[in-house]
Parts: sequence; structure tokens; C-alpha cells
Amino acid sequence: MAMGEARTGSETLQVQMVCLDELVAADDRYRRIERVISWRAVRASAARFYAVDGRPSIDPAVLLKLFLVAAIEGRHAMRETLRLAERDLAVRRFLGYGLTERLPSHATVSYAQCVRFANSSVFEQLFVQVLGQCREAGLLDGTRLVVDATHVEANAALRSLRANLVAVDASADHGDGGSDGSAGPGGSLPAPAPAPAPALQVAPFQGGKVPKRQARNATAVSTTDPDAALRYKPGQRAHLQHRVQVATDPKRRVIVAVVAERVTGSEAAALPELIRRARFAGHKAREVCADRGYAGEDSYATLERLGVEAFIPPQRVMLKNGVGANAAYQRMRTARGVSATLDRMSHGEGAISELKGCHALDRVRCRGTGRVHIQALLAATAVNLKRLLQHGDAHTATAAGSTQRARIAVHQLETCAQTTIRRLLRRTSQLVATVRRRWPVILAPTAAASLTGS
Repeated sequence: MAMGEARTGSETLQVQMVCLDELVAADDRYRRIERVISWRAVRASAARFYAVDGRPSIDPAVLLKLFLVAAIEGRHAMRETLRLAERDLAVRRFLGYGLTERLPSHATVSYAQCVRFANSSVFEQLFVQVLGQCREAGLLDGTRLVVDATHVEANAALRSLRANLVAVDASADHGDGGSDGSAGPGGSLPAPAPAPAPALQVAPFQGGKVPKRQARNATAVSTTDPDAALRYKPGQRAHLQHRVQVATDPKRRVIVAVVAERVTGSEAAALPELIRRARFAGHKAREVCADRGYAGEDSYATLERLGVEAFIPPQRVMLKNGVGANAAYQRMRTARGVSATLDRMSHGEGAISELKGCHALDRVRCRGTGRVHIQALLAATAVNLKRLLQHGDAHTATAAGSTQRARIAVHQLETCAQTTIRRLLRRTSQLVATVRRRWPVILAPTAAASLTGS
């Protein structure tokens, strides 16, 4: 075989008439996602954040698509997502931009996420819309929720803990406690006013190196992300982190609800909010599976009041005097309790691992608990879209397999029928030959020929 002609690179400078739609495969996942989501509903939910007149803005559906691409591809930075959209034809087509059109700037996308849509329900409605399609496709069990929490590293450094909380000097405002030394109406001095509780304020910035001390959440706050809190883990250095609660349906590991919160406080405090969000999305939430971090008499009583059966193993110290803890302990020993434990270990932790490893929830992009909640919603939407597309592939493969099996069955029937006909003809020929040999007078040649078909 002779060597081909060398490519000098001038071929890429040719001007050609191309269509972007034809350059993207028909089974591309972004084509399928575009058909799954109702973008008209997305535009309707974002319409109230735009004026009636003025300079035309970027389509809000384009901004939501960019956020969704970042979650699907697992990109931590929006600049990186925009660079991906510039070179990936499938993403560019998904956004609705041609080959030569300029994509939105990073500032516009960041403003939409951090300011315009920060306190809106746009991302929540997108999540609920995809979750509703998962429910219609039969991907939800509808009764059991597997709840687990994960810590997400904040977008703030430890050096931002310069601002310490100090007590405010109350003498300038309250004087000597409200008494001027004069007698009251009864001739006696009034009782001294109670000392006010010490108020806290952020101490002024101090330059220099970070002081070598053990910072605590009660005495230190981050200047860049005040919602982030310190969390210590044995064997590791302290991190500024947020906490994300994830509720998963164990049938196909579809994420039903997410809640972002501060690291401080009990994990069980988010259970009522998770159940409320799950029921708002159409999930019955009759059972909740969680680990020992959610155990507590208050949490057991709250779940019972909400009509939810708790499969939460109690702490050993709670079994002495806790009525709810002993009831939960007996539930965990049943077959349903063992099933709930397996679901928690496989689906709860598995969903969190997928969110952090594949959809960039290991570190937040923006600052503040509200924006962390938005990122968690987008990552959960990406996971549910993946489940929905996988179900479509499995359904298509099942239909194709059924068609193939039907064709094989028909072919086998045709082959069997042809074999049976050949055997009958062969036996008929043998019978005619025997009759002709033994009784030549009875069977005439013309009759024999008609029987054999010759």
C-alpha cells in the first residue's frame, strides 16, 4: 500500500456549506434531553425576572441549559463550561447557537446564577419537571426515601477566618444600667435593671499571618462566605464546608429532594423539609431510611407526627429510657428493617458518590447556602436525566429485542413447516413406490404420478 498524500492543513481553510444539525448524531444525549424538557415552561417560570420593554436579553432557557451542561459534564467552573460549548458541536446545537455565533459572556451567566435567579424557583421547577417525568416512566417506588447527608467544600479559604466575633461594649449605649440614683415613688431605690446579653459583632481586620490558634465556629466567621462553617475530621485538616441533604428513591436511585444547609446543627433537623419537598413533587414518603446521625427522640416524634415510618437505628445510650428509640430498634430487626439498611448503604451513599464524583458537587462554585442549594438542584437534575435516558435506552433495547425474538420465532416456525412438508412428500413417494411394486394393477401410472406430484 502506497503512502497517502500529506495533509498540510490548508484543507481546514476551505469554505464549505455545512449544517450544524447534520453534524450532530441523531442519538446524541443532548438531542434527547432537548426533547425531554419543556423549555417553554422554563421560559414562563423566568419571565417575571425580565422587563417588558428594553434591550433584548439572552434567552433564559440558554442560561438554564448552560447550568445543566455544567452539571452533566461535571465542570466546576462556568468559564470551563463555556470553552466546552465553543468546541463541542453537540453542546452548541443544544444551546441553539450556530457555528459562527458568539456565546454568552461569563459575566452574564454568573449574574444570572448569583443575582437574577438566586432567590427564584426556576431551578426548583426544572428539577420537579424532570422528577415528574421519572415518576411517569415508573422509575419511582413512591413510598420509601433514603436520606443521607454529605459535606461539600466551600469556595472559601481558611485565611478568610480573619474576622473574629467579639462582644460589643454596651456601656456606651446603656450607661450604668438605667438607674440615676434617685428614689422611686415609694421612697426606695428601684431594682437594678438586668444586665443585657453580650452582643457580638465582627472584629476589625487584622493583618499579618494567621494566628496559630484553634478556630471555632462560635468565635470565628469567614469574611468571604459567612454561611460556611469549620468542620474537623480526625486525621485531616479543618475545612470550610456546607452540608447537603439528599433524599433518594431506592427503586432506580432517582433523587427526590435536596436541601443545602450549614454544617452546624443536627442532621435530623432537615427531615421535615425533605419530606415536604418530596411530597410536593408527588412522592408519598411513607418510609424514611437513614443512619444513626438522624436518630433522636425528637426526630422519631416528628416523623410519627408526619405519618412517616422511621427506619433509623438508634444510639445505644438511647435504648435505656427512649420509647421511640426502642420502637425503632424493633423495626430495624424486621425484614423491612434489613431491607431499609441495604437500601441506605447502597442507594443513599451511592447517589451521593455519584453527585460528588460525576457532577461536580464535591466543591461549590458560588458562596452562600442559597447558591449551594441551586448547585445541588442542578446536580440532582443531571442524575435524574441520566436515569430517564437510561430507561429510554433500556425500553428501546427491550422493544428491539422483542422484535428480534419474534422474527427468530417466525423463522423457526417456517423452517419447521418446510421440514415437515419435505418429510411428508418423502414418505408419500416411498408409499407410492411400495404400492406400485406390490400391486401394479391397482395403482395406475397416472394415479401414482398425481400422488407424487410429478
